[in-house]
Amino acid sequence: MIDPKRCLKISIFIAGFSGIVSEYLLSTLASYLLGDTVFQWSITISIMLLAMGTGARLSKEIPESFLIDSLVLNEILLAMFVSFSVYLCYLQAPFSERISFFIYSTCFIVGILIGFEIPICVRINSSFEELKDNISSILEKDYLGALPGGLLYGYLLLPKLGLLYTPAFIGLLNLSVAGILFAGFSRHIRKILYVPYVSAIAAVVSFTVFAKPIYLHAEQRFYRDPIVDIRQTRYQKIVITKWRNHYLLYLNGHLQLSTVDEKRYHESIVHIPMAIKEAKSVLIIGGGDGCVLREVIKYPYVKRIELVDIDREFVEYSMSSEIMRKINQNSFRDKRVKLYFMDGFQFVKKTKRRYDLAIIDLTDPNNLTSARLYSKEFYSLLYRILSADGIMITQASSPFFARKVFCCILKTVSEAGFIAFPMTVNVPSFGEWGFVLGVKERMKKEEILGKIKQNFKEKYCSYLTKEKAISEFYMEKNFSCSGIIPNTLINPVILRYYEDKLWQLI
Repeated sequence: MIDPKRCLKISIFIAGFSGIVSEYLLSTLASYLLGDTVFQWSITISIMLLAMGTGARLSKEIPESFLIDSLVLNEILLAMFVSFSVYLCYLQAPFSERISFFIYSTCFIVGILIGFEIPICVRINSSFEELKDNISSILEKDYLGALPGGLLYGYLLLPKLGLLYTPAFIGLLNLSVAGILFAGFSRHIRKILYVPYVSAIAAVVSFTVFAKPIYLHAEQRFYRDPIVDIRQTRYQKIVITKWRNHYLLYLNGHLQLSTVDEKRYHESIVHIPMAIKEAKSVLIIGGGDGCVLREVIKYPYVKRIELVDIDREFVEYSMSSEIMRKINQNSFRDKRVKLYFMDGFQFVKKTKRRYDLAIIDLTDPNNLTSARLYSKEFYSLLYRILSADGIMITQASSPFFARKVFCCILKTVSEAGFIAFPMTVNVPSFGEWGFVLGVKERMKKEEILGKIKQNFKEKYCSYLTKEKAISEFYMEKNFSCSGIIPNTLINPVILRYYEDKLWQLI
């Protein structure tokens, strides 16, 4: 028989690893299915901590004669719940009234099972070590296991295995804990527990083999059109669906573009500012799909193009995927393009270069990370790195569905020193969509429109005309942003504005 004391220490280390990953896994799942990343991570981890305390309390009811057996059974149950949790939650996702309760209930059950482990291990280890060494050594191994678990989740497990295989991997780790306990305490474990142990291994392995079609079946329930590709990066889940001869790109479940009408958006965000300023150097923040880049490279006088996106894997996918290369027309191959894979805020803060035009093509400000890139501080840094007559343009959400968000961005750009102009274009996939144009020169609207009338290059557009470009500067009757305040790092009001109930109409 293998040294039982060593087996117990190895088991608690692995349990610490799998426990923290289970917490992160369910938090990620909740943010994908329910939105509001910061809230979901805080609430799911809080629920799991409460449940862990409950599990610790329940452990005192286990008699001494059943300690090893209960720990083995606990690992088997934990393996099953974690392995199948994602799929079961996805099955409930179409029923919106149930999904939050189902996810939080799963968190609570998994938390109870995780919380059950340490007190039981402490009681088992009391046979080998006195109290002061016992508690410190058990907690030490658990915390040491949590460290690589947390690091590997963000850098390896989620990006490489995704929500497809990570749950099964963690389930198998829990089963390995049970296996180690069988090896170290075989004389003390009831033989009948081999039946559920072997059955659990068979179930998890079988599920892993057939995981992809099962997962795709569950994922497909979120989308009207057939999924043709799905990927997971460190930062987001990429899904492409197909309708007739058109493709739709989703990031974390949110539609980013449809080839039916994406040129309305991308031609507006590029060709209008290019008509106002003959930019020799262009900075693109975001735009990892390559579509903004596709429009910028049409101008031969542009000498330098720098694209900054935090998600290297998404950009590389856009460069290698046959579907994405067809959409962006291999724009990343242009020799003028230089890529930077880092946070956009940090880039504009650190760069010493100057740019004639900055194009901000980011996802909506629906979490703290993205809200930073719509803040006064960010736009002020952007103002600093633009040339004396430089301009910027940012996507600004919907002036209809998210009027407060749109107005907040407009006021924030103005607060950072720019002369800010609201713009709107109809993109059928999204409805009325907005941009905010910021210029450093003191220019009036008439001067802006005059430049567009004189310099707009219709030959580079398949949708936008000179007249249509000018019309985007005219907002609807009675358009007003009264009562809206700018977004700052210390007061990210844009997150509150984003939760406006009009979003429910989309």
